[in-house]
Amino acid sequence: LPFRGRVLAARAPAGRGMAKAGVDAEREALDKYMEDNALEAVIRDVVQAIIAARPERPREWLLAHLEAELSDAKGISESDLHRLFASTRKICAEIVPRDAIDSVMRETLALLNCDRVSLFILHKSKSMLRLYASDQCAPVLVRIGQGVAGRVFDSKQMVSIPDCYIDPYFDESVEEHPGYSTKTMLAAPILDFEGNSVGVLQAINKLPLHETDEQKEGKDVRGRSAPFNRADEQILAHLTQHIAIALRNTDVYREAIASSERSTGLLNMVQSLSHDLGTQSMLLTITMHANKVVSCERATVFLVEEGSQQLWSVCTDTGQDIRIPKNTGIAGQCCHEGEVINIADAYSDSRFNEEVDRQTGFKTRSILAVPIWGELEEQVEVVQAVLGVSSDCDSHKEPFQGRKVIGIIQLINKVSYDGQLETFDASDVEVMELFAKLAGPKLAISSMLSRRVADENEADRMEAELALASEPLVVHKRSAKQRASLINLVSLSEDEGTEEDDA
Repeated sequence: LPFRGRVLAARAPAGRGMAKAGVDAEREALDKYMEDNALEAVIRDVVQAIIAARPERPREWLLAHLEAELSDAKGISESDLHRLFASTRKICAEIVPRDAIDSVMRETLALLNCDRVSLFILHKSKSMLRLYASDQCAPVLVRIGQGVAGRVFDSKQMVSIPDCYIDPYFDESVEEHPGYSTKTMLAAPILDFEGNSVGVLQAINKLPLHETDEQKEGKDVRGRSAPFNRADEQILAHLTQHIAIALRNTDVYREAIASSERSTGLLNMVQSLSHDLGTQSMLLTITMHANKVVSCERATVFLVEEGSQQLWSVCTDTGQDIRIPKNTGIAGQCCHEGEVINIADAYSDSRFNEEVDRQTGFKTRSILAVPIWGELEEQVEVVQAVLGVSSDCDSHKEPFQGRKVIGIIQLINKVSYDGQLETFDASDVEVMELFAKLAGPKLAISSMLSRRVADENEADRMEAELALASEPLVVHKRSAKQRASLINLVSLSEDEGTEEDDA
């Protein structure tokens, strides 16, 4: 190497009478020294640091840089340890997910004196990383393996970058906002108790301590930022261990709250179903409780009308009827197959009708459709015999081992505890299947009673026409007393006719 030649020349004596054997021995010794101490890598790192910083006086800057590294080698100072302990106490004190995330970013900004902090948390159901940034409100999803965060997540190794624009892993689309310039970055993995990666913490653009307004003037963040030192690395390594504990606590808290809300919702639904409700009131009650049991933006309960081959429901906002063909759409397929349908992305599913969103302005993302089963056919026949209701769906029986689908519960856009849109998971499917089992028999009986009332109303109308011998009347709901009076009137008319014949 030219460098080695220069070093050898510098070490050669002034006279040129050294024997060739001595020169070869010296060269071998120098090569071994450089190889044993990785001197080439050290020189390359120093040169890259100078190029990244581009100081006006490289020699003075290099001396200060080496002095800072030597001081960092001694470890974290006592004052930094006190600040670290105070920050970890604040972070671990939070159990609400969003509050804990905000505390992590706030304390990291203060500890490392950086301009921006990004926190990536593993979204297990989607196998993606959810990005929270200190300068943005809503999180975004990032693919695992994308950018510097993806590299750190996979390798489980901390990375310090003096200039992000010359790093091959840096992804501007993920790790930089429009109008923002990223220069230096320190990224550390967040590992759980089993050593698995659950997230990544990034500190971006370290700022000088005690920076004056004159020093800030005329310089953007990139021009003022400096590389992160060894003390920063040690602080971040300790901090991420406590962040892993805090994230685990928030997961336990989230699961406890979700379980409590589901249990409360199921109990409230059972209590509501104990009352005698009409079909429309029953639909609205089930819809309301389904929305609470599994937190979502919209919930709809459809009833199957075999006679018209339609799915029928009631709009919770306007009270108007909603009717769709039985065998179309996601709800129709759920009814036809009798299987749960769970869709994470509605727009990537060919069964989803995008026209509905365009007309309403609503954005559908995730969908969960669960069938509501009626009783066994033998039980249905007994109930029909007691109520005096004939089945109108004998020609449309479906082979579901003695059962039939009487309705569909369709949930749209799962919402997490902190208000973020999620996807429906296995626990949501399990609780909604239990929900449907509880609601099914009551909904079936309510539907039969409604048909019985309709049959009685039709019988009342025919009786009135025969008794009064007048134009057809439109007779709606009557009380039991009114029906009894009408029957007595018909009986009286028949008795008078018999007496006249005898006379």
